[in-house]
Amino acid sequence: AVSWIKKKEEKAGLVVKTFHDDYVKRLELAIMYGKPFLFEGIDEELDPMVDPVLDKQVSIVNGQKMITLGDAQIEWKEEFQLYLTSKLSNPAYSPEVMGKVSIINCCVTLDGLQQQLLNVTVGKEKPELEEQRQQLIQTMSSNRQTLKQLEDVLLRELANSKGSILDNDDLISTLGETKTKAV
Repeated sequence: AVSWIKKKEEKAGLVVKTFHDDYVKRLELAIMYGKPFLFEGIDEELDPMVDPVLDKQVSIVNGQKMITLGDAQIEWKEEFQLYLTSKLSNPAYSPEVMGKVSIINCCVTLDGLQQQLLNVTVGKEKPELEEQRQQLIQTMSSNRQTLKQLEDVLLRELANSKGSILDNDDLISTLGETKTKAV
């Protein structure tokens, strides 16, 4: 999970710290400039200093979104992302924390480990095949998004349709477009 986050956010200027580091100034800068921030290796107890961030206690001062972090009031950028990762296999966070964050379990299973090992082996033995696999994964993801968008448009037009749906030329053309792209 950590390597995925680092790869995903490296171009955005990811800042990586632990609660054991002196992280406050770096967190303030990440919030101010809208950079992603990763806390690695957290325990079941979180530092209360990040509570305003988890609660998104943002106020508007002079037309700017501001958040109070410790004694400092800093500008809040919407692009800011906070990631918390733990090495605990089954962490038991308090209900307050569970309500503030989205928890994703990235435990490794035997099947997942086999698949990762196979991917690494193919990547070393046949890099062109691994590159083709990555392109296929991206294409499939893009196709899923396009299909979802077409479904949304079709459902919206069906919901807003007046009278007989057979007389609605826009709806018929959207249905035809969805059919051709879905196949």
